[in-house]
Amino acid sequence: MAELSPSPKAQFLDANGAPLVGGKVYTYQAGTTTPLATYTDASGATANTNPVILDARGEANIWYSSGVSYKVVLADATDVIIWTVDNVAMSGSMAAQNANNVNITGGTIGSGVTFNGNITGTAANVTGTVAVANGGTGATTAANARTNLGAAASGANTDITSLEQDVAVVATGTIGATSIGFRGAPQNPQTGAYGLVLADNGKHISITTGGVTIPSNASQAFPIGATVVIFNNSGSSQTIAITSDTLRQAGTTNTGTRTLANYGLATVLKVDTTLWVISGAGLS
Repeated sequence: MAELSPSPKAQFLDANGAPLVGGKVYTYQAGTTTPLATYTDASGATANTNPVILDARGEANIWYSSGVSYKVVLADATDVIIWTVDNVAMSGSMAAQNANNVNITGGTIGSGVTFNGNITGTAANVTGTVAVANGGTGATTAANARTNLGAAASGANTDITSLEQDVAVVATGTIGATSIGFRGAPQNPQTGAYGLVLADNGKHISITTGGVTIPSNASQAFPIGATVVIFNNSGSSQTIAITSDTLRQAGTTNTGTRTLANYGLATVLKVDTTLWVISGAGLS
């Protein structure tokens, strides 16, 4: 493939077609009167005077900065303006063209192109993947992206395999007996008669009066293995009752409502769908 050679030197003519000897070429930032340099050769190391003075052939070496838009003003030797052309855009790298809001439609951007800065717009037609090591997901589907990133799906998750030790798990519903739980027994302080709820699983109830009631499985379906500690934080005994299910005192044949002495401590453990076992100090 061959290309037409560009003009190696810029040449300007007067109205009669003769070289514009001593003519002047002024260059500015596009849309302004702020001077913008041109250069004597492709290296861009040495700036031309501004204006550039044309030689006896009406010529000059004028090299523009890549990726920049100019306003060019041509005048004769006495500064009579011949013409002005604004927004003369120079080609250049994609990064240099950023200020000109270059739109690429059709065609293909080859390999080895580097984008610096933000790319905005709709990516519906972008194909391929970006490796995780390069800031991508290495995948074309959400499921595979989560796998590659070691992430979990939103909502009810079945794909969590592990959690780092500093991850906080906040539960707003039932905490399964075999799920990740508390590292301690958070306190739920009560000052009146209290019925256990699902969120009490793994906690301790510190109660001053009124006693504690374990609800039926039909109303509060605690998972088997659910455990709640009850502390009688008072100088009087309190009761620990159960509604329609069975509460058995460990190591005895006793069932039903139990009494917890002042400052006594008891633990209730659900061992079957409708069966709880209770044990502790100060329990009768």
